[in-house]
Amino acid sequence: MADFVSRPVAPPVAQDRTTNPRIILLFAIVVFFYWAGMYFYVPILPVYAQSLGASLETIGLLVGAYGFAQMVLRIPIGIASDRLGRRRVFVVGGCLAALVGAVALAVAPAPGWLVLGRGVVGIAASAYVALSVLFATYFPAREATRAMALIGFFGSTAQLFATTVGGWTAERFGWQAPMLIGACLAAGGIVVSLALPEPPARPNARLTVAAIRRVAGVRFLLAVAAASALAQYGTWGSSFSFVPIYAAGLGATPTELGLLLTVGLVPATLAPLTIAPLTRRWGDGRIVVAGLLLTALGTAVVPLTASLLSLAGSQLISGIGRGLSMPILMGLSIKTVAPEERATAMGFFQAIYAVGMFLGPATAGLVAAQLGLAGAFAASAACCVLGAVLAARAAPSR
Repeated sequence: MADFVSRPVAPPVAQDRTTNPRIILLFAIVVFFYWAGMYFYVPILPVYAQSLGASLETIGLLVGAYGFAQMVLRIPIGIASDRLGRRRVFVVGGCLAALVGAVALAVAPAPGWLVLGRGVVGIAASAYVALSVLFATYFPAREATRAMALIGFFGSTAQLFATTVGGWTAERFGWQAPMLIGACLAAGGIVVSLALPEPPARPNARLTVAAIRRVAGVRFLLAVAAASALAQYGTWGSSFSFVPIYAAGLGATPTELGLLLTVGLVPATLAPLTIAPLTRRWGDGRIVVAGLLLTALGTAVVPLTASLLSLAGSQLISGIGRGLSMPILMGLSIKTVAPEERATAMGFFQAIYAVGMFLGPATAGLVAAQLGLAGAFAASAACCVLGAVLAARAAPSR
C-alpha cells in the first residue's frame, strides 16, 4: 500500500458561505441542466444512427467519440483551471459546447456527421473536471468522497430524468426532438452557471512542468484511474452503445429504450447515498471491488436474456455496480493531492478513465462485427473484472 500513497495534505477549512444549502441547491440545478442536456438523446442515438445506415463499427466510433474528446481535453482543462485558479468559466464553456453538440446531432445528414457532433458533446463533458473540483471547494478535503458522491447523485438524477423522457419524446415527436430539447437544457445551464459562487481566485503559478509530472506520477492516482478506465470500458462498450441495439432486436420501442437505460440509472442514482455508511463499515476498497464485479455480472448476462424484462434486470445489476464504484474512485483521486492541484489530479483521473469511454465502444464495435454482440458483451465484462482486480490491489480496504 505504501507504494500508492503520496504525501499527506492538511485539509483546508471550508468557508461558511460555500456551505450554504442554497448554494448547494443552485449547484444541483446547474448539474441537472449540464447532464440532462447531454443525455436527453443518449437512449436512442445508436438506433437512430443505425436508421441512417451506420454499421456496428460506425456506431462504436459514434459512442466512442464522446470519450475521445474527454481523453484529449480533460488534462489540459484541469491544468488550465489550476493555473488560473478559476473553475466557473470552464463550466459555462462546457454548457455551451453541450448546446452546440446537440444542435449538430439534430441536423446531421449522415452517420459521419453524427460522430463529429458527438465529439463536440465530449468537449462539453470534459468540463466536468472543473465542475467537480468547484463543488469539492464547498467541502473540507477530508469529505472529498462525500462531495463526489453528492455530485454523482445530482448528475445521475439528471441522467435519469433525461433518459426516461428522452425516449418517449423521440417516439412522440421524432428522432431529432430529444436533441433539440437537450440544446435548450444546455442553454439553461449556461444561464444558471453564471450565478455559481466561486472562491477568490488562487492562481497556482507554481504549477510548473515538474509539478504536473509529480501529480501525474502519483501511483495511487494512476491506479484508481486505470481501474476506472476498465470500468468505463465495460459500461460504454455495453450499456450506452450495444445494449440499445440488442434491445431493438428484441422489439424495443424508443420509449422502451429510454426506460431500459433508466433502469440502470436508478440504482446508479441512489447507490451513492449509501456510500458513506458502507465505506465506514467495509472500507473504500471492498465497496469498489464489489461494485465492479456487479457491473461485470450485469454485462456478462446480457446475451442470455431473451426478453426486455430480463434485459432490464441485467441493467439493474450493472447500475448498482456503477453507483457503488465510480463515486468512491473519483473521491480517492483527489484525496492525496494539495487543494491547488486538485483540478490537475482530477483531469488526469478523468482523462485516463475517458480512455475506457473511447476504447470501450470503439473496440466493442469491431468485436461485435466479427464475433457478434455476445462477444462484445463478454469483452466488456472481462474489463470490469480486471478493474476489480486492480482496485483490490490499489485502494485501501479500510
